[in-house]
Amino acid sequence: MLRCGYTEPMRAHIKQLQENGASDDQVINTIVREQGVVALAAPPAEGWGLFTWLMPGIALVGGFLVYSWWVRRNRREPQTVSEGDRAVLDRFRDQIESELGESDDLDKKARPPVK
Repeated sequence: MLRCGYTEPMRAHIKQLQENGASDDQVINTIVREQGVVALAAPPAEGWGLFTWLMPGIALVGGFLVYSWWVRRNRREPQTVSEGDRAVLDRFRDQIESELGESDDLDKKARPPVK
């Protein structure tokens, strides 16, 4: 396991504070006073720390609103198909249906009848 150069000095500091009779809250307050709020695993839910708790939700809602606005802004009405395009589409549909029909016939021949 990798060793952190920060861990051992901090453990020694905490042990020294506890030997001097400091309670858990006093140890935490001393470390926060020496190193700042960064020493905590999670920011406090007050002041600027509250903003850090709320920011992910604010970002998600903001992103959803921007995405919704973008989709509505760029929505287009379906365009009519020209006669030339309709003929090409009909030809492809006929080809697909004929090929699917042939594969269905082959599948029916390959499978034994159900009793």
